[in-house]
Amino acid sequence: MRVEFTQSARRHKIGKARVRQVLANPVVVDRIVEEHDPRVRLLILGDDDTGRALEVIAVEEDEVLVVIHAMDLRQKFRALYEEGKRP
Repeated sequence: MRVEFTQSARRHKIGKARVRQVLANPVVVDRIVEEHDPRVRLLILGDDDTGRALEVIAVEEDEVLVVIHAMDLRQKFRALYEEGKRP
């Protein structure tokens, strides 16, 4: 699947290569559904090539994965990430 990045995905200065590493090797993939928005967002948590934990949010549009958010993992997702890391 092709990957594209919105301008807002770059807000936190996370490089595209780092995001692609997380997309290729996710620790957690979860769906975020909100009543007011018909799009299903994907929450993808994982490590970049240096082992730094990242959170990525993307939407699928016409067989393209559009990354709309990428940043260092926040505390609110830490427990989910740690659970995904367990064997």
